[in-house]
Amino acid sequence: MANPKNLVLAIGGAVSITASGASTGGKTVAAVLMVLVASLCTLLPLGTYLLGGSRSEAVLGEWRTWMARHNAAIMTTVLVVLGAKYVGDAISGLTR
Repeated sequence: MANPKNLVLAIGGAVSITASGASTGGKTVAAVLMVLVASLCTLLPLGTYLLGGSRSEAVLGEWRTWMARHNAAIMTTVLVVLGAKYVGDAISGLTR
């Protein structure tokens, strides 16, 4: 099931990249970087599991506990940053 927050991020990133005045190569690099950064939430735990050995289970368990405990603060921070970015984009679009 798709997460609406991830969908908004992907659409916002794609729109920003396509609307930029960068060359085709620059847009390609930006798209690759966007996918890489978006994949970190999956790649970091996977890398920890694959490279961490016997300690990885404890580390991943600690991360899970911390994220569950602070879920509201994490989501609030993400949404405030997204909101500020989109409001800033809208204001700059109106002033052009």
